Amino acid sequence: MTIGPKSCRRGFTLIELLVVIAVIALLISILLPSLGAARGVARRVVCQSNLKQLTSAISMYGDTYKEGLVGSPLTSGYDAGKDGKFNGVAVQQWDWIGPLASMMGMVGPGEGGDYSEEARAARFDWYRSQLKTFICTENDIQSNAYPGSTALWTTGRMLSYNMSTQFSSIAASSSELGGTRADNTVSSKRGGYRPKLSRIGTPHMKAILFEGHRFATISDVPDYDYAIKATFGGMFGGTGPWLRGNKELDRTAAPGEGLSNFGFEDARRYAFRHGSKGRAAKTPGSQVLGSLAYLDTHVQIMDDGAATNPDYWFPTGTKLVKAFGSDTWNYTKNTWPSKTGKDGDYIVP
Repeated sequence: MTIGPKSCRRGFTLIELLVVIAVIALLISILLPSLGAARGVARRVVCQSNLKQLTSAISMYGDTYKEGLVGSPLTSGYDAGKDGKFNGVAVQQWDWIGPLASMMGMVGPGEGGDYSEEARAARFDWYRSQLKTFICTENDIQSNAYPGSTALWTTGRMLSYNMSTQFSSIAASSSELGGTRADNTVSSKRGGYRPKLSRIGTPHMKAILFEGHRFATISDVPDYDYAIKATFGGMFGGTGPWLRGNKELDRTAAPGEGLSNFGFEDARRYAFRHGSKGRAAKTPGSQVLGSLAYLDTHVQIMDDGAATNPDYWFPTGTKLVKAFGSDTWNYTKNTWPSKTGKDGDYIVP
């Protein structure tokens, strides 16, 4: 019998294995950015859905309480603002989250009749850790207590959304722009405005909620003022992204602003979180995106520069006096000169 040569099973050579590994690595490098972008889009959609629900709830609150705007010292924050008392629902005079959550059937600390400081702090932690409707899915940024952490008020996830105090504050003489009173300042005159839904004005133009945080700057990590009678919007609000002094959106290191060429960290990411996550200054505005939720319940994604349009942040009929421009960002002055003092006073539509 003739026996032929033994058959041998040939394996992969080292070169072939390296080629396969290289191809796999190349495919991963191509696909990962796409997968990351898809996840980012999904998180953005969730955030927009949250804001739409919340603006609808704001309207429902107004329907229930004679057109009152939630989150004002004259409405849901009255007990906190007048007497400095925690009523189990609003942890601060600017608190719009607690009253809305309660109205939406969510029960948290304090609502069982415990009005202690421990319950107030626990309720705030409940807002930022458990209430998914009130948390932006891109927000994992930590925020410190101001003026300093205590056993009750600790570092944790910063609140995701703000409300403009130009809508929630009282129109009366004061030097505190965005404090309990915010009229007759060097910047704006709102006449006899009171925080009612019917007084805010053109619904599709008024950004009632927006991504931002009080207080975050190029030099400090975000913090929150937990005083029950905190001014300037406290933990829950601010005058809006147009104002340089308030830091819901700090554009100091953005292109065209004062310190864009000095290597400071770009603090815009603390507020507008749906675009670039980079820390470097000079990031184009088209990469720094955030959500604005309007009174008519539509939600819009826009870049950090476009969001400084003054029309979004003041009640219809507000007079922005010529000096208003000195309070705004360079981008705002250059983009809307007629709205920021170049042509004199401006009436907000």
